[in-house]
Amino acid sequence: MGYKHGIYGELVPSSESITTTKTVAVYVGTAPIHRVKKENRVINKPLLIRNLEQAQTKLGYRESDDFDKFTLSGAVFAHFANKIEAIGPIVVIVVDTLKGAESVTKDLDIINGIGTIADNAIIDSLTISDKVLDTDYKVKYDASGNLTIIGDDLEESVSVTYKRVDLTLIKTADIIGIYDEDEETRTGIQAISDVYEDLNLVPAIVAAPGYSQIKEVEQALVKITSKITDRWEAICYTDLDSSVAMTREMAIEWKNENKYNSNCEKTCWPKVISGGRELWLSILAIVRKLQTDAKNGDVPYETASNKAIDVDSLIANDKRIKFSQEKANELNEKGITTAIYSGGKYVLWGPHMSNYEYGVTNAIEEIFDVNIIMNKYLLNDFQLRNIDKIDKPMTRNDIDALINSEQMMLNAYVSAGELLFGEISFKSDENVRSDLLQGDFKFTTLVTNTLPAKSITQKIQTTSKGIDSLYSEEE
Repeated sequence: MGYKHGIYGELVPSSESITTTKTVAVYVGTAPIHRVKKENRVINKPLLIRNLEQAQTKLGYRESDDFDKFTLSGAVFAHFANKIEAIGPIVVIVVDTLKGAESVTKDLDIINGIGTIADNAIIDSLTISDKVLDTDYKVKYDASGNLTIIGDDLEESVSVTYKRVDLTLIKTADIIGIYDEDEETRTGIQAISDVYEDLNLVPAIVAAPGYSQIKEVEQALVKITSKITDRWEAICYTDLDSSVAMTREMAIEWKNENKYNSNCEKTCWPKVISGGRELWLSILAIVRKLQTDAKNGDVPYETASNKAIDVDSLIANDKRIKFSQEKANELNEKGITTAIYSGGKYVLWGPHMSNYEYGVTNAIEEIFDVNIIMNKYLLNDFQLRNIDKIDKPMTRNDIDALINSEQMMLNAYVSAGELLFGEISFKSDENVRSDLLQGDFKFTTLVTNTLPAKSITQKIQTTSKGIDSLYSEEE
């Protein structure tokens, strides 16, 4: 170490690592990509984000972002900056916020060779009259999300021109997206179908927080969960509109009127305050689900309900609200997931999907969220592990080998408590000769999902038996 004289500081990399999970969550929404240079900018394509650093370089994320305007920044904040456990990776699909950007020309004050633009300026669109980029000046976005112009030889005032992003131009149709058959391209929610081919990841959870309270977006999310690229099964997380549904009664009414009732959908209410920031509860619910799965070897058999979430308070229409467990149960029995304060912390509260209604939902595979999630997981996992068997010879020995290997997997799930029962079979009545001659084989798997203890009741009854202890042995 050389000679030093003075006060020093040094940034040391964190010793904490991000917990990773194979349960892949895909978010669709807006991000400050105007801060990202054109050559690094990814729009309407699946993008893998592993940590805050990647979020900053790939999405332009800053913690000071307006999460209502940049909805994916809220997801990044919840996943990688929460106080419980950073969890990832996540996949994001950024809609095109640059389209329709208007040109702005203004005089900018330069102080000590530095000028600052507090605007959503596209970084590579900025020009200065009679100046050359990277020769006379440089541009970058600072930690606060402001565009900084640096140049030692700049005058005290310069004329700058840039394109400014107008987020009011983003419409529902942009989030839903389209599939262009001629170009074989997809945008918005439709681009979820590109996740497997582009990233070799199976989308298990899809969401569009900040937009899923719009019925058309919710419908698109529900539709995309089934047979993604003709193969994969997922669930979606949605939110009720907290600006309209300001009370529990209004939330239930809003859900029913807008028919948020799919068995592949988990609907949340209200919004929450987390780390001093207002967030959609669906994001925190997804974070909690990934944290729970990571602790269970990525097998999603355990509900995230009654697990701690990084929440300071609940909020609806800018008003902070609170309610008891029994009041929250009124939401749960209508298929709404919420949060309550319990045991000195806020926990997610609600083990059902949106289709659930107490006394009405009787199909055993649709009572709890983990029933549906676990069964979809088993389908996806079976396809992932057995894809190489397609177009190979299938003899009786091959059939038996597949049954044996799959039964071992099911037995392992049962031994670990991840299933209560699992059995695979090859039935002759489901594999008629004409189907086999066409090369079509069908295997049947019976499972009993592990049940969550939705309620535990203790009964205390007074008895006189204890009186006997007051007597001596002689008495």
